[in-house]
Amino acid sequence: MKTDKVIAYYDGLCPFCVHEMKVYERRGQGRVVLHDVNGDIPDDVDRKAALDALWVRKADGELVTGWDAFISIWERSPGFGWLAALTRPALIKWPLDKIYRFLAPYRPRRKCADGACQIES
Repeated sequence: MKTDKVIAYYDGLCPFCVHEMKVYERRGQGRVVLHDVNGDIPDDVDRKAALDALWVRKADGELVTGWDAFISIWERSPGFGWLAALTRPALIKWPLDKIYRFLAPYRPRRKCADGACQIES
């Protein structure tokens, strides 16, 4: 299990995403830091792309997205290391990443009321 921290840039308006990320945050014991992309984000994080698929900033500053982002989180969350190891090989990771990116836009999202969730480009 890796002990360095990662920052997970996730969609805080997706109830499924929030629930899943909170599990990783809790299990990661400080090694998985959550950052909702519907608020302020760093200049090098593309909001639309981060809403389309999970992004993670690794400890060395590298940004990874899609299935690689999940692997980075699972490596730091006790009980999920086996999932990272199982899905890391390219032969397995590639199709899983394609399926994830195809399905992610169809996830449920809460609606914003009265401009409370106004997102700037």
